[in-house]
Amino acid sequence: MGKEGQFLKVFICMCYFEFAVPSHETFVLTTTDRIVVDDIKFGETLYLLRAKDQDLPASVNEEVKFVPHYNTLTECGTNEYFTEGQKSLPCALAELVDNALSATAKNTGLREIEIRVMFDRTFGKPAIIVLDNGCGMTSKQLNNWAVYRLSKFTRDNSLFEGEGYVFPDPVPLSLNSDISFFGVGGKRACFHMGNAVRMISKPVGSPDIHELVLSKEEFQKKEQKKEDVYRGTILNRRPGDFSHITEEERFLRKIISEETGKNSFTVVVITGVSHDHIKYLKEDFDEWTRELAHIYHYYIHGVNGNCKTDISQRSENLPRIDILVCLITIIPSPRTINLRQVDDDMQTQYINAATDTFEFRAETMDHGIVEGVLRYHPFLYDRETYPKDPYDDYNDDDDERESTAINQARGKRDIFECYWNGRLIPYTTISDFDWCQRKRGSNLPPQCYNRFSGVLFTDGKFMVNANKLKFMKLEKQLKTGDTIFTSGNPNIQKEFTRWLQNCHEKFDKEVRFIGYKETVTRPELETQKKQYPWAVFSSIELDGKRYDTGKTKTPQILYGSVINFLLYGNHQEDLFATGGEVKIKREPEGLYDEMTKVIPITKIDRTATDESIKKHIESERKKLPEHLKVDWPEGNPLPKNAVLLAGTPLGILLQLVFCAENLRSLGKYTLTLNAVLNENGATVYGGRELPSYVHVFTIKEGNAERFTVRLSSSQRVGVPFDINLKMEDCYGHPTKPPPQLQPELQWNPHSLNVESNTDSVENGNPVCFMIEVHDEAGNITAKSKQEVRCQIRGLPSVIKDCSTGKAELVSVPINREILNGEQQILQAKFDMPELVVMPSNRICRMELFCKSKEMLVLRNNENIDWQAGGVLENLFYKLYDEAAREVPITAEIASNIKVTWKRDIDQRDLLMGKLPDLHVSTHVQEKHYYEVSYRDKNVSSCFKIVPCPDEPAQLKSTLTQSTLKLGETLSGHIKLQLVDKYDNVCKKLTPMCAQLFSVEAEGLDKSEIKFKWNRGSSIGVMGIRFLSVSPGPRVICFSYKHFTKQVILQVTPGMPFQLKLVSGPEQPLQVLNCQGIPTPFTVQLCDKWGNPSPDKNLTVEMKPSPETLKVGFRKLTHVESQPMDSEGKVCFTINNLKGSYILKFKGSLNGKSIPGPSVDLILLPDPNKPVNLSVKYDKHARFPAGGTFPDFSVTVLSEEGSQMKTFKPEDLSMSLWEKGSATQPETVREAIPKHAGEYTVEFALQSNKTEDQLRTRVVANEPIKLEPECQLETPVVFHCIDISNRILVENVTLKIMDQHGNPAGQDLNGKVLISMKCPDGEIPRSLPLFKDKNSHVQISLKEGTVNIDSLAISENSPGENGRRYILLFRPEVTMPPTSLSPFELPFYFYNDAENQQKRCELMRRKDRMSEAIKETKKSLNLIREKKDMYVIFFQIKEIAEHLKQKNLEVEKIEKSIRVCSIPNQFSGPDILGMVGHLAFVADDDAARVISWHLQGDMDCVITTTTQAAQKLHQKTMGNQQVMPLDSILLHQGSRPLPHIKHGRELFKPTGNPVFAKDLLIYPHKESLFKNLLGDTILMDDFNSATNYRKEVVEKGIFCPTILTRKGDRVSGRGKFGGKNNRAPSIDQLKVFGAPLPPHYYTLKDQIEAEKELNDHKLTTFDEMLQKDTEREKIDKELEEIEKELGMLFTFSDLIYFKFCVTHTTFSF
Repeated sequence: MGKEGQFLKVFICMCYFEFAVPSHETFVLTTTDRIVVDDIKFGETLYLLRAKDQDLPASVNEEVKFVPHYNTLTECGTNEYFTEGQKSLPCALAELVDNALSATAKNTGLREIEIRVMFDRTFGKPAIIVLDNGCGMTSKQLNNWAVYRLSKFTRDNSLFEGEGYVFPDPVPLSLNSDISFFGVGGKRACFHMGNAVRMISKPVGSPDIHELVLSKEEFQKKEQKKEDVYRGTILNRRPGDFSHITEEERFLRKIISEETGKNSFTVVVITGVSHDHIKYLKEDFDEWTRELAHIYHYYIHGVNGNCKTDISQRSENLPRIDILVCLITIIPSPRTINLRQVDDDMQTQYINAATDTFEFRAETMDHGIVEGVLRYHPFLYDRETYPKDPYDDYNDDDDERESTAINQARGKRDIFECYWNGRLIPYTTISDFDWCQRKRGSNLPPQCYNRFSGVLFTDGKFMVNANKLKFMKLEKQLKTGDTIFTSGNPNIQKEFTRWLQNCHEKFDKEVRFIGYKETVTRPELETQKKQYPWAVFSSIELDGKRYDTGKTKTPQILYGSVINFLLYGNHQEDLFATGGEVKIKREPEGLYDEMTKVIPITKIDRTATDESIKKHIESERKKLPEHLKVDWPEGNPLPKNAVLLAGTPLGILLQLVFCAENLRSLGKYTLTLNAVLNENGATVYGGRELPSYVHVFTIKEGNAERFTVRLSSSQRVGVPFDINLKMEDCYGHPTKPPPQLQPELQWNPHSLNVESNTDSVENGNPVCFMIEVHDEAGNITAKSKQEVRCQIRGLPSVIKDCSTGKAELVSVPINREILNGEQQILQAKFDMPELVVMPSNRICRMELFCKSKEMLVLRNNENIDWQAGGVLENLFYKLYDEAAREVPITAEIASNIKVTWKRDIDQRDLLMGKLPDLHVSTHVQEKHYYEVSYRDKNVSSCFKIVPCPDEPAQLKSTLTQSTLKLGETLSGHIKLQLVDKYDNVCKKLTPMCAQLFSVEAEGLDKSEIKFKWNRGSSIGVMGIRFLSVSPGPRVICFSYKHFTKQVILQVTPGMPFQLKLVSGPEQPLQVLNCQGIPTPFTVQLCDKWGNPSPDKNLTVEMKPSPETLKVGFRKLTHVESQPMDSEGKVCFTINNLKGSYILKFKGSLNGKSIPGPSVDLILLPDPNKPVNLSVKYDKHARFPAGGTFPDFSVTVLSEEGSQMKTFKPEDLSMSLWEKGSATQPETVREAIPKHAGEYTVEFALQSNKTEDQLRTRVVANEPIKLEPECQLETPVVFHCIDISNRILVENVTLKIMDQHGNPAGQDLNGKVLISMKCPDGEIPRSLPLFKDKNSHVQISLKEGTVNIDSLAISENSPGENGRRYILLFRPEVTMPPTSLSPFELPFYFYNDAENQQKRCELMRRKDRMSEAIKETKKSLNLIREKKDMYVIFFQIKEIAEHLKQKNLEVEKIEKSIRVCSIPNQFSGPDILGMVGHLAFVADDDAARVISWHLQGDMDCVITTTTQAAQKLHQKTMGNQQVMPLDSILLHQGSRPLPHIKHGRELFKPTGNPVFAKDLLIYPHKESLFKNLLGDTILMDDFNSATNYRKEVVEKGIFCPTILTRKGDRVSGRGKFGGKNNRAPSIDQLKVFGAPLPPHYYTLKDQIEAEKELNDHKLTTFDEMLQKDTEREKIDKELEEIEKELGMLFTFSDLIYFKFCVTHTTFSF
């Protein structure tokens, strides 16, 4: 039966008892829905009915609860702050600022409110924190805050006493801080921004901190457990105590640590912030801080607001209010702003853009006061000065010209913003009032009514909604006729109109247009709708001055005469208007090409003078060019009247001007260069010729490069003739032949003429051919070494010399196979093996060259070294035909030229043979391929440019790591290189340069620094180390000649070296013994220089000196600390100290001892602490059973050894228990126990469990009676012969005892006389006789004991049938101390053996039942004495609830803990289990990589013996891998890490190396995991692992396999990378389980203890129920026995029976 069933059973028993239900009746328990209950639920109404469907005898009232759902609180702010087009978070944050302002209202000094937005994951989960230095909240006030809708008006009459609302005194602008109103806003805001809120507060004058947490998650848990959702706890703690803060909220530790020293404060911490809110708060920081500055503008800046121009107006009457906002993210650095620094909120803009104000006041019928102010924003020349609202939908027309207003003043916006008790109500504005509207017939322009803004300040009489976003009915209240407006003058409208008229006349700067001429169209405007209409005027008045057509002054860069004034719109008369333009004619005319220009009127410079105008004109004239100077390329000047060869370049300047053809024609040239001011080629500007340059030169024919042949069309054969050669240059101009010219005449064969003397030949004979070589004209051509070849199919070819032009060629004999006389036709083919092909004029080659100081020819496929980032300019190309003649470049040829480095090329440059400039890459990398091609690469030339570094421009540094621990030497080296301006390495450093390098840095140890030259032209800096400098960024400055380079290295704390005591109790430390040290010791892990150096692998312990120091009653060998925090701090709390001397702190990091501080401890004895009891009594006194104890004198001794008198006497108790008894000690007063034996007497002081024990013996009292050792049944004997029916007693021992049943006759000897008698008062007719017809029997008595083997009546003994007799045992001893009472045993005598046998049996049963009833009654009385049943029942229920909660917490831990997923199917003797189940790994990253590394061994079964392994191997048919421990041989002892030798580190490693096996928690033998993991090392990251292996191997030491927490593996052979050396995610692996936390075992112990207590109480109930059941059963059996006896007994027997038997009953 479960606990619920036991509770139900107890409850049913209570119903029997409470409602007096007879035990034999039944009933049912149902709910009001008529559902039979099977469990008891407190608070539920139940029916107790005879049947489930029984009618109710009367009406029943059922108590119900209708508590609101927790969503009422957690969802109250979900939609409250959303308004179309508005952001919700500024208004939600304002709710918390309201509470802070109210809390700081009574501060006499600075009122400080801080908003911290914590979005840095390194400090925990995201949070929004609002802090203030206000009055704080008491525990009761904090409870009030948590109650939803408990406003300040109802708190005085509510259940929460101690608070009452008092209206504040009137102050200007109602800045009374009375803005925390409804008991709603704070909760709404918190749950709008997140899902949990923590309130931390300290009230004024209180030493305690009160803390309350409301969480949606906690509400859900309570609802699931059916607990009261609206019931919670307030944590009351001391300042600075953050022991209850979880790791996820570790940012609170810093906030809580700031509590010390603060008089009062309140902190609101919101967590569970949504992603959208986080994004908005991070990305729109400026926006929401500006909104907050707008809401609290007048609280921040005072009644006059943020007026920048007049600081003297600022109010200093009220305490300064600082609202600080800090956004903390990972990157960049935190942003902090004081809202006082915000200068772009709307009220700041309104105040500073205004030139005058109009103040007024309004009062409503219910005495509500409104203070108002209007501010005028004038028009200034070309723009309205009314501030623009960034959130207003109004936008200027995109087509608006510069001459029109920039904006339209207020536009459609309402006039008045509304403030309530000094803070803005953002979503309520008022458009206007009747007295500030423009009336018909007003002389003021309508624009004036659109140029003022306003603000209303209301007091608390005007209601706002709960979220303070809107007024309830402000506008309606103010616009009723009962509201009175005043402003010094009762007629506020008249006063307002006068003020507005004055502002317009005094501050507005508009233009008056005079002298309308016409309306025109302006087609030059781009926007068509702005082209018409434009009114033309002759004059204007501006700023008190008149401007007419004629000469006037315009902005300083334009001077001219006014042609007319232009105003857009249909205007035909004089008027005032904004904007307008002026058309001018620029002067002087010769200075400008564009003579007229239209500009805005506002651009007219009203301060310019005629003198300044003339001065400006002269300065403008000087800007015009006076003469033109021509510079020629160096080494290539062009003299005047020079004679140049055709094609000679005239320099870079001239090549950009002229086409190539112009310089190829012969003749006299005149080169004219004109200066121009624009790109239209005009040489005249403003009617003036620009300077020019004239150069005359002559172009003549060039050098001979080709010739043409002049020959008569007909010549006679055999007659000599002349051939004339005409020499030409490359452009076809006739020129002189070059000297030493040797012409050579060659004839070229054209065709062959072949003749034969026969057309057929007989088979087997050769053939003869006559061959002639002809030219184009058919003439025989003779040429040396001229040959003709004849080829006949099937025959070898025949070659014949034909140098004379004629030859006879004879073939080889022709032999063909001829069948049937058929002829065969063969073909002879004649050709000339060598034909001379003359070159054509086709383009076949391209040459590229660069014309610089030296001519650079770019050969095809050539590698060219060129400066990186430079320009390869003056590139030219030339084309050549097949005869190597340069081909003139024509437009067609130029159009087919392509380059790979530029797509669009100027054809004019290509026509002159110039290629576009080539910009060389800025990076020195691989070669860059470039190509120039003609006609799709038919002819091309390519080259490769190899960028070369420029001259050194700076030093470049390369760091192998960005952080360095103090005292450690930087691993590797810093590489320094000289680079050019494009960061290319300049190989200018030599080994000698290393001596010229130097380095400077704060705290840098220069003793080990070395500069080493490396191949590749770099300098390696080694030995960088910092000593005795505070951690942080350090600038290292390297110098080489005039080059410097600064490197920032993050210096972190050095290796943990020592422990420092950062906080603890004041010293010298004196503590009362056993009182504990209330202030915890906080120990900081530091480096050698005292800098905090946190390390998560550190363990810290505290040892006493000497080790006899104890905590409580346990010997103090060490005290474990709390977990180390992120700052490397450890907190020790010590309680119940005993002993003295010294407390020593010691740390351990990766097997290395870390020394720590020691604290001298002086333990003082406590004079008020009892430690011992001194008991004095008469040690010779005798303790008779049932007697009285002798007097005991008990003295309470303190630690000083003196007698104490300050304890409470009622705390002193005396307990006694018998030796070997299992019962609990019983408190006694005076009486000695009635049972003789050895007892322990204990004297105890309950206040501190001080006790003293003594042992004593309780002896028997005076002997007074003779009794058997145990209760004897009533004998029944018969008148018969059978001895078995005549036995009275058998095997009975009688002893002389005291009055309490203790044997007391050990010193008495004598005899016992046994006789028979009738009961008292009866006269016997006859008495039965003993055996041998004796009436008496005598038995000896020895040492107070008599043993009776058998006693029977004689055969056929006399006696009355059914008679009851008494068997009397009378002791007779010599000199008894007291008279001894005899023992009487009744028995029955019957003559009817058969019937009386039944009677005898019934009598025995009756005796047993009577005895059982006595025992049951006794047990029930004892149970009732222990506890009241109702108290026990509710204690059981309470314990059960505690057990249930703790079991749920245990289940949660068991479910959340990581477990090994490998099924463990093997168990038995000598089988330990699978590897995966034999160890635990706490860290997830370590568990992942170690499990993956051992993935092949995780399911291996470990046995203790080889025999068990063999048996399992055979049982699984070899399919299960096994490993016996007795077959493992390992190196004894523990090896150090590879970088440690002889106890010293060879180098300082990074990455926290540790043996992987040391991270396993295994209850079994260590040899198992030593065998599996060996010396495998675990480190933090991959870079640290590879660097560690490199350093170890360089020292000549073997490096084992290294695993990293990131999942990488570097094998012992040095291999890493690839899929096989990368661990998958943890969810894809079978991993080691995690150890259960210590809290789990604490819970289990608590559950076991409470379970034992509960079982003990349930056992008490079970005993009670069992005894009650036994009693009912015995009652029924006794009734049945009585019935049976009544049937058997005679009437006299019945009377006697009823006289003798008493039926005892009792109630439950």
